[in-house]
Amino acid sequence: MAQSIERLSDRFKRYLEQWLPQQQIEDHARRCGHRWRVRKLGPAQTIQLLLMQLLACNTALSAARHLSDMAVTASALCQARARLPLELLRRCAAELTRSVNAPARAFDWCGRAVLAADGVCYYAPDTSALRRWLGSKNAFGYPLMKALTLLDLSSGVMLHQIPLPHRRGEAPLLTRLLRCVAESSVVVMDRAFASFANIHVALTRKIDLAIRIRKNLRAQRGSLRQVIKRLGKSDLLVRWERPHQRCGLLSRLRWKALPEALVLRQVSFSVRRRGYRTRTITVITTLLDPKQYPAEKIAELYSRRWEIETQFRHIKQTLNWEMLRCRSIAGVKKELLLRQMAFNTLRGMIASAAQKQQTSIARISFADALRCLLYGAAEPGNTRLLHTPHRPGRTEPRRRKKQDKNYVPLTCPRSEARKKAA
Repeated sequence: MAQSIERLSDRFKRYLEQWLPQQQIEDHARRCGHRWRVRKLGPAQTIQLLLMQLLACNTALSAARHLSDMAVTASALCQARARLPLELLRRCAAELTRSVNAPARAFDWCGRAVLAADGVCYYAPDTSALRRWLGSKNAFGYPLMKALTLLDLSSGVMLHQIPLPHRRGEAPLLTRLLRCVAESSVVVMDRAFASFANIHVALTRKIDLAIRIRKNLRAQRGSLRQVIKRLGKSDLLVRWERPHQRCGLLSRLRWKALPEALVLRQVSFSVRRRGYRTRTITVITTLLDPKQYPAEKIAELYSRRWEIETQFRHIKQTLNWEMLRCRSIAGVKKELLLRQMAFNTLRGMIASAAQKQQTSIARISFADALRCLLYGAAEPGNTRLLHTPHRPGRTEPRRRKKQDKNYVPLTCPRSEARKKAA
């Protein structure tokens, strides 16, 4: 058993050295002005141990001593994490993201990189500080945090996260998220982000968008959206005029900087799935050339938006990251950066396997890569990972199979519930 524990810690450290060397972490710490004593849990050792704890399916901090050859307690690891500057983790996360994303990125849609943005919710510990900041769905539920996340679908890498309360809309924060997007990239998003201001910001940054819109935003007579030209069946060139009233979340300077109108393209297509009703989806996009980007290509592009939901499922279920562990606001922000680093470390392993096996990154099993990293006998980069086939005709109707537990839901504070139970 001791040999297997040593092999796990040594393998993980050697693998992490490929993307984020220990010397690089210490150099970033010095540039941040962080000073530390020579101790068992320095900045590099703390970050490595926390990444191991996250990749071990978010095991308890008290189990971290079994993941390495260091005899550390959960309290010592918490104190070491609290000593880490937030700026250090930001630099390390950005450095690791660049290291993983550069060789893994594949320009697989019309020679362009495809990105996706969406919000994902995590539960947080029930502390007064987090409850004031985040709020909860009901009076006595856990605080619920929403993280606006940007993923590169071409490489599977997580590029950026913005934490915010779960009741706050994510669309006004899209401007901050687009700062992390390179020029000539294509970003696909759902209906929550469709707004005149967001599209204008993307155009000024030379970024193309493909956003699903609601029925009331489609071009129609008597509205601010008029048809200019018909490019094909359900393929329209439309003129979006600026709204008459300024949105309260938009400053007056940004409102005055908006143009009078935008010329966009509106594409509608039908989605047919066995066992489901036929649905019509309308996408507004800045890709105006119908010859270079036919309507079929636009439909194929937007169908990839669901890949970000698959990644969120891996984060919450496969990695067991649905529940945050830090009990302070600063700790939650640090934990999100550590999660980004751990997730991208695993994506780097998947990208290497896809290149060696000469297949697409999307076809490599995420769960098998995690098992290989944790339980594999050989080095992570030398193992052949499972290849999942593409099954376009597969259908899985939603049915509830597991029965609910016969427990009364908590409808009062825990202190009162304990008194009633006594």
